[in-house]
Amino acid sequence: KQWYQRRVAITAGGLPLGNLPYLVDGDVQVTQSAAVARYLARRIGLMPSDEKDLTLCEMVEQEVYDLKLRMSITCYDPYKSYMPGAPASEIGKHDYDFLKAAFEKRLRERLEQLDKLYEKGFLLGSDESKICYADFLAYEFMDHARAFCPECFEVAPNFVRFMGLFEGLKGVKEWQNGEVYKAGQYINSPMAKWAK
Repeated sequence: KQWYQRRVAITAGGLPLGNLPYLVDGDVQVTQSAAVARYLARRIGLMPSDEKDLTLCEMVEQEVYDLKLRMSITCYDPYKSYMPGAPASEIGKHDYDFLKAAFEKRLRERLEQLDKLYEKGFLLGSDESKICYADFLAYEFMDHARAFCPECFEVAPNFVRFMGLFEGLKGVKEWQNGEVYKAGQYINSPMAKWAK
């Protein structure tokens, strides 16, 4: 309910396509996760300029969003109404166990592919100077996925190593030692079938 009220307020306040997350940086207003991530990547130097590297980042970005959507479909019952005044299905049935098994299968398949891309450590190279915005997106989502189905990560030792490298970055350990991270409230809302 709070999210819905906030979305209405920011849209009324003039933010184009009002949604969460949103970012206001001077006279630039950005909504939608991918747009915010790309904007910040350009601002702080995490967007590659090489066309081949950029294309690889965009492919990993979209793979992450695909997996994120699949996890959301698994965790959130689409037949319930989560927004005030929105109708709920009277005949639909959400099969969590079936969806979770399908998600785990897809996650394992995609982790095996991502594992090959992360052989060097980070997506574009072996040291922190090569870190890119796609590494942040991949880590954030896969941290959630690892909490949801940790056994899937057994097929991806390079990717697990990348996650360890990422956790060693300045600021990440502090975040993970914070109360919000420890409580797991950053993954899904309480409305989800699995909210950690």
